[in-house]
Amino acid sequence: MRLEREQPFNRMMLLVSLMGVVVMSSYLLTTFANTETLKTEWRLSFAGADEFFQTGQAIDFHLFLEDEVGNPVENVDMSVVFDRPDTVHQIEKTFGYLENGLYETEVVFSVPGTWIAMVEAKKDGNYYRNQILFQVDGSIISEANRDPKDSFHLNQPLPEDLQIELNNIPVFRR
Repeated sequence: MRLEREQPFNRMMLLVSLMGVVVMSSYLLTTFANTETLKTEWRLSFAGADEFFQTGQAIDFHLFLEDEVGNPVENVDMSVVFDRPDTVHQIEKTFGYLENGLYETEVVFSVPGTWIAMVEAKKDGNYYRNQILFQVDGSIISEANRDPKDSFHLNQPLPEDLQIELNNIPVFRR
């Protein structure tokens, strides 16, 4: 009788062990099979690097993406997060592909100052990330004229330069 009681326990341990091996194997396969490769040799060129952008205007934001030998990288999924340091801003956009490695998105900036564009491009398990700093001039734009994806609002803590500009608007006094 003693042998009969030990057999079901051994089978149960064997079954639990096999299930653990199957679960761990499937986890490892999905983790390592979906790895993406960072492409550090790709290059991003900003078509408006020498320009000053104006607040309140719809701007066609153009970027060129090239591989390590200077050939255009075509048909990537390119996205960007525009951010102005010191304010709660986050404008997320997706680029459309035009031709020869040229990508475009439209954006309306509502606040002047130094902005940063955090760009990510993905294609065939490869990805590329880069940042671009640029200048925006003009005055603070009303909510009705802002980009629909702009998260800026006046109830947040604002840096001193924006506080001064808001207080110079005759109809707006905090």
